[in-house]
Amino acid sequence: MQPTKSFRSSSSEETFNFAKKFAQSIDYGSIILLKGDLGSGKTTFSKGFSKGLGFDDVILSPTYPILNEYNSKDKSLYHFDLYRLKSMGEFLEIGGLEYLNTHKAITLVEWPELIENIDMVNKIEIEFEHISENERSITVL
Repeated sequence: MQPTKSFRSSSSEETFNFAKKFAQSIDYGSIILLKGDLGSGKTTFSKGFSKGLGFDDVILSPTYPILNEYNSKDKSLYHFDLYRLKSMGEFLEIGGLEYLNTHKAITLVEWPELIENIDMVNKIEIEFEHISENERSITVL
């Protein structure tokens, strides 16, 4: 397991740039679990992460569709927001396991607590914490 890394962000731009750089060190097949309260920077991180992978799509919070898929040539990014799901069964009904078991994509999961008991081989957890109105602590576990 890789050592814990922490980053303190004092703006959305810093969070975006941290994620953009971080993305370049991540292998396809990875599942990144983004944990933190509302407004803690998870979607901003996702936007920077996507840009770091070379995706030009505008990343939106997938709260209402639950899943947004982004594709470019032979690579994909799956962005889940499980906030509205009430059970593991709902995750399974939308084919969630299939998205977690692909080596041609990176999967970002906001609000992953619902699926934490699923065995995920290439899992990376990132915790976001409010420090102040503009500051966030981002910890890669």
